[in-house]
Amino acid sequence: MAYHAYQRSVCETCGTRAAEWDESQDGDRFAYVAEPYRCVGCEVIEMEREHIPDGPDARGLKIGLRPREAS
Repeated sequence: MAYHAYQRSVCETCGTRAAEWDESQDGDRFAYVAEPYRCVGCEVIEMEREHIPDGPDARGLKIGLRPREAS
């Protein structure tokens, strides 16, 4: 139960918890520094997404990654 509660407290986007930023909870408003990085997997997914047409055929369509088969 405690682990489940902890997981719910973590932001799905940035992976931090509000308490880490909240000085009243011994956090630090500047606890992290944002720095850009490239995830090649996300880049490949976005490139594939560009080939999906808009409209009903795209509803619910998800793009995932799988290992390339050895040749």
